[in-house]
Amino acid sequence: MRAFWRLGLPVGLLAGGFFYARNELAARTQGVDLLIVNGTVIDGTNTPGRIADVAVRGDRIVAIGNSLSRTGATRVIDATGKVVSPGFIDLHAHLEPLLELPLMESALRQGVTLALGGPDGGSPLPLAPYMDSVRTAKPGINVGYLVGHNDIRRSVLGMAARAPNAGELALMKRLVAEAMGQGAFGLSTGLLYLPGTYSNVD
Repeated sequence: MRAFWRLGLPVGLLAGGFFYARNELAARTQGVDLLIVNGTVIDGTNTPGRIADVAVRGDRIVAIGNSLSRTGATRVIDATGKVVSPGFIDLHAHLEPLLELPLMESALRQGVTLALGGPDGGSPLPLAPYMDSVRTAKPGINVGYLVGHNDIRRSVLGMAARAPNAGELALMKRLVAEAMGQGAFGLSTGLLYLPGTYSNVD
């Protein structure tokens, strides 16, 4: 609408665009699964929070606006006096209890919806069977994993306080590549911990 205004188009066209936008918004909010109303929306764009409604269908936000229609909403939550924001991302999570406590309630109650495990150079190896177990557990938040440099090194060199030879280094690189192919998001290091502290740049 601001682009139309700058062009100085006739008022009738502006009004038509306004009603089209309202109708389009109404269509998008029909039959939503969840409508969160009257919350202070923090959208992550570094702008001040504003009172607004948020409409969700499936796993997607389909509309944010003022006084969205409640018609056809399966569930309505009144968030008056509360904050509605994107989920937080925990980039350094020790997810070892995940298989025993898959709901991850402690994370959820803090607003965390994505946690990245495998920090400090530690991770389950091989990664693929563990990831299968995580999928079976159906965790209550989204999770990703890093492959741990310390565990890769330990699997090839044990606790040896030396640099790897060319063959050992090639094997470690292959193990990292395999873990990345099995879904790891990256490599974590913990050079303060053994055996990572024995490592050099190579």
